[in-house]
Amino acid sequence: MKAKIYFLAMAFVALLMVGCSDDDGIQLTQDEIIGDINTGKQVGIKGNSLVIYTTQGACVNVQGAKGKISAQSSDEKVVTVTCIHETGQYGKNERISLSAIAVGKAIVTVTDEDGNEAKLAVEVKDVETLWETTQVFSGYQKYCKVEGVSKEDSLVIASDAIASKPYEAVKFKSRGDVFTVSRIQFLAGGKVLVDGYYTTTYNEDHSILYFEVGDGKGGTLENFYLKRKEGSHFFWDLTDKYKEAYPQVTKVELVWAAAKLS
Repeated sequence: MKAKIYFLAMAFVALLMVGCSDDDGIQLTQDEIIGDINTGKQVGIKGNSLVIYTTQGACVNVQGAKGKISAQSSDEKVVTVTCIHETGQYGKNERISLSAIAVGKAIVTVTDEDGNEAKLAVEVKDVETLWETTQVFSGYQKYCKVEGVSKEDSLVIASDAIASKPYEAVKFKSRGDVFTVSRIQFLAGGKVLVDGYYTTTYNEDHSILYFEVGDGKGGTLENFYLKRKEGSHFFWDLTDKYKEAYPQVTKVELVWAAAKLS
C-alpha cells in the first residue's frame, strides 16, 4: 500500500514538474483583434508560424521570458525584427516587431536572459495577393463637351483634355482582411498610370456619384464622377483647369465611354 502511495506521489510530483517546465518556457502570442477592436486578450500563435505581407508587419508578444529578450532573423532580406522592452502597471512587457522586406521565409529566434529560446517561422507574401479585382471597364470612346468659347478654342481645349486622360481601362479592387479598403487603377498599354484609394459621395438626389482618388498619404490623384442615367461613362469636370487661359469658358467636361468586362 505504501509503495502504491509513493508511486502516486512521485507521479504527481512529475506532473507538477512538467507543468512548471511548460510555464517556464517562452510563449509567443498576439493581441486578439475582432474587426478593428482590440479585446485585450492574448491569442497563441498556432504552430509558432506567422504570415505577414510586404509593406506591412506584425507585433508579437513574448510571454514567460526571463529578463530582457533578444531576437534575430535568419534572413534580414526577408524580414527584420526589433525588440520592444516596456514596463507597465502589470510588470514588464516584452515584444518583438516584425517588418516585411521581401517575399520569402525566415526563422526568427527569440532568446531571454536565461538562454530560453522560442522560434517563429515567418512567411512573407506579396501584399497584392490580398486585393481582389471586383470590376473591370474598358474604354472605347472619349469626347469633350466645351461651352462658352469659339469653335476653334473648343477644338484646342477638347484635344488637350482628351490627351490629358490617356486611360484605356480601369480596375476596381477591394480587400477585407481587416477593414474594407477600396482601390482603383487606371491603365494604358498594359501599364498602370494611376494607382490609388478612393472614397465616394453622392449629390443631393443621388444622381451623381463622385470619386476622389488619393495616394494614401494625403495627396489627390484623380477626381471624376459617374451619372446614374449614363451607365458606364466616366466624367471629368476640367473647367477650372482651362479658366485661366480661356476666361470665357463655362464648361469643359471630358466623357469616357467604357464597357464593363467583369
